Amino acid sequence: MVGVSLRPHAGEWSASEVAAGVLEQLRHRGPDGLGLVGHGTAALGMARLRVRSRQRDSVPFAGPGVVFAFNGEVYRADGLVPEGGFEEARRAGEPDAAAAVDGMYAVVGGLPDGTLWAVRDPLGIKPLYLRESPDGVALASEVGPLVDVFGRAPVRLAAFAQFLLSGRRVVDGGSFFEGIRAVRPGERLTLRDGRITQSVLTRPTPCAPGVPEAAELRTALETAVDRMLLTDRRVGLAVSGGLDSTLVARLLARRGIRDLPTVSVLPEDTGDGVRDLSDLGLSDGVIGTWQHRSISFGPADLLTGLPAAVRSLGEPVAMSSLPMYRALAKLARAQGITVLLVGEGADELFAGYHRYRALYAGEFTDPVDFYLPYERLELVTALLGRDACAAATGELRRAIGRSQEAAAQRHGIEPTVVDVVREHEYEHSLEPLLRRTDHLLMAEGIEGRTPFLHGGVAELSRRYPARSLVRGSQTKAVLREAFADLLPPSYRAQPKLPFRAPVRQWLRGGLLPRVDRTLADATESLHQRLGVRPSGMLQLRERLAAGDAAACTLAFALLSTVEWLNWLDDSADRSEVAVSA
Repeated sequence: MVGVSLRPHAGEWSASEVAAGVLEQLRHRGPDGLGLVGHGTAALGMARLRVRSRQRDSVPFAGPGVVFAFNGEVYRADGLVPEGGFEEARRAGEPDAAAAVDGMYAVVGGLPDGTLWAVRDPLGIKPLYLRESPDGVALASEVGPLVDVFGRAPVRLAAFAQFLLSGRRVVDGGSFFEGIRAVRPGERLTLRDGRITQSVLTRPTPCAPGVPEAAELRTALETAVDRMLLTDRRVGLAVSGGLDSTLVARLLARRGIRDLPTVSVLPEDTGDGVRDLSDLGLSDGVIGTWQHRSISFGPADLLTGLPAAVRSLGEPVAMSSLPMYRALAKLARAQGITVLLVGEGADELFAGYHRYRALYAGEFTDPVDFYLPYERLELVTALLGRDACAAATGELRRAIGRSQEAAAQRHGIEPTVVDVVREHEYEHSLEPLLRRTDHLLMAEGIEGRTPFLHGGVAELSRRYPARSLVRGSQTKAVLREAFADLLPPSYRAQPKLPFRAPVRQWLRGGLLPRVDRTLADATESLHQRLGVRPSGMLQLRERLAAGDAAACTLAFALLSTVEWLNWLDDSADRSEVAVSA
């Protein structure tokens, strides 16, 4: 999806020409056709992945006086299921959509006078990015096409420092590029004549009173699963053997879904992944009709899959799951899956990660300490210097302050440390995972659907007090209790198996010589382009060789950074060739 609004007489391009160039780079997101409409200084377009709309519909979706470029789905609006296509886009684009719509969406709408507006769903399930420049504003579903849309966007050194420090994402609301940022979840923008004339951000909705009953949570998740089945394309399920995907599998089986394709990645040296559906321990006879495929994933796959995965995302990441997710997407595509159900969101909503146990036990009095272990701070300081590290720490503290304000609005009281972290996780843990899901699946022409983020499940999760989510060493306690009768007894206490590569084990093993050589060869480039200190790189490599956990995590982040810089160089070369031609 793309939207462009140009300043009058801004350069040599028309809005339609700029939008066409961006849309061509998004072709992989829509194997079912491209469409573009121009309105003088404004244009919008979309690459279509047909999931529910009519085959004969043209894109962008057009109606009386308005055109929509639409990415995503609307499952319910005011109790009704909108028809696919124009009606979905129209309903998602209305000002009250955040309160009245259950869906995942990013929408750009255009009017005959050249005004554009854009909106993103409140949880940020579907991505949308914007670039501002003196020539105008461009919007796109991915960062990559925006990097060169008005000339090469400069890299932000401050963003790189925030990324290394947080290990997650740029925390100040920007991106790795000057002038490019994500549209905030729930944000609504108005564009005219190449400027953003209005930006309105949906305020956090106050939590309803009372702790939900187990029956409420069960009904909500069952409703969400039913909504995930709204499509006439082939639906599949990603299974890992963990609580979340197994629970969705059981709910699908209880609905009599037959011949369901299921896929799983089997990372070596972990207990994650499903080799055979009998491993789930479910007795539903209908599961015997499902068609399961799995793929092994080893240390060599981590490094060979990293370049393409980073290019799909358009930025460096510290998530070792990125190449694994690319392998999952390719496996799903080989099975003919167009809609893949995934378990994203359950861990953030219901406190599923191991790291939450210390938080919920009261071991942290400052949320910054939860996000910034000393070992990481020490290494990042060596890599970037005290000033850059201090500035990045300040941005992290300001981001947590914003989360504290949002938590106070949501709960109506002075938030606890746990309340602040729960709020912060939506944007700084969940949103990057959702971006990973979208970009890597859409690269294969697959739509990812997230049952735990629909049907009212997210709203219910916010009403649970901290003590009910984590009990001793048991995470996601309320999920385990609410659905205890649907799952084998082992799942009532099964620990979380994170969907990630065992980086410390793999980098300490046979990969170490290759990784060390890559980091050594990249030291000068990282120093010249991103300010990484050679002395810090040497310290990192020494600690990596010793098997230090923090060094292994940072080494992977730097490996992805090297691939990102390679991608930037390759894209610059392609741009020069295009200009010369």
